[in-house]
Amino acid sequence: MRKPNDIQLKSDKKLALHFESARRVSTDDFSRRSMFHLTATCPATRFGKVVSTVVCLFCLLFLTSCEEKMSPEEERARQEYSELMNKFRFPYILDKPTQVYKMPEVLREISGLGITKTGELGCIQDEQGVIFIYDTDQCEINRRIGYGKNADYEGVTFVGDDAFVLRTNGNIYRILAFDGGQPVRQKHKSLLNRKNNTKGITYEPGKNRVLAICKDGYATGDGNFIEQLAIFPYDIDSNTVADSVAYSLNIDQVKLYAELANPETYREVFPMFYRSNLASFPIYPSAIAVHPKTGDIYIASGAGGLLFVLNSEGILVHIERLREDAYLQIEGLTFRPNGTLLMASEGKDKPGELYEFEGIFD
Repeated sequence: MRKPNDIQLKSDKKLALHFESARRVSTDDFSRRSMFHLTATCPATRFGKVVSTVVCLFCLLFLTSCEEKMSPEEERARQEYSELMNKFRFPYILDKPTQVYKMPEVLREISGLGITKTGELGCIQDEQGVIFIYDTDQCEINRRIGYGKNADYEGVTFVGDDAFVLRTNGNIYRILAFDGGQPVRQKHKSLLNRKNNTKGITYEPGKNRVLAICKDGYATGDGNFIEQLAIFPYDIDSNTVADSVAYSLNIDQVKLYAELANPETYREVFPMFYRSNLASFPIYPSAIAVHPKTGDIYIASGAGGLLFVLNSEGILVHIERLREDAYLQIEGLTFRPNGTLLMASEGKDKPGELYEFEGIFD
């Protein structure tokens, strides 16, 4: 879904009223319906009409007093967020890949992508402890680099001579000089575990750290479980995984984006966020990557068919829909240094696929 780029910003008051009317039935409409109903059912006498009018006025005052109102600060923050969203320009046309590659059988269950320092494409799949270097010119794997035993691996990224691989239980493996013939593997644990269902990893060069994303939330030090998208940092200089969240995204933030981006149809476009019986946070992240030109953080939701974009400060600025008929389930995400976007889908009953998208940058 593309948000309109030509939304004319209204004054604080008008903007708030506009979105409030899209979010709920207005008090006035509800009150008019109530007044009609009460007048129709009251006796057709002057006394009855007086009583009806008094009762209806009481209802109107009651509903008006109970109506949720935003403070000037909230209205101003809402407008500033709307302005931020509308300044963002999504640089890719996801319906039109520049190239599509059929992946070999061993990468049918592809689960992670990354670009090495030499510009090659490194891939992993979710069963074997192997990095596959895939040549997009020859459309073939040109070498395989083993780094560990078979397990459920969910993401890979490359920093200098080293590779970082994420396992679904939250462990991060740093493979020193991974392509040097004799790679050395280091394992790093954190408060993340199998319950967090970690699903993707990427390098954030501006802060010299690796980011790991959790699918199902995270546990705090006091044992509470926070159900929201959470991204944890691995600091390369200290070689440690932090116990605090670098970026996060909750359901209210997604709903606010949906309201401001497309107030007329947001419930139809994003139905998964409005179910009354939500058992879990329905973003289902499957891959993450940092844009090399802008620092924006891209998060793919394979099961949800969505692509989220956070700016470099971690604020949600865009949601793009992934066509279900075009992309089975995106599990890998990365960028070439020039900004070209690469996404990989696992194959299920057919080969996995790699999609390449050239960006349009000002």
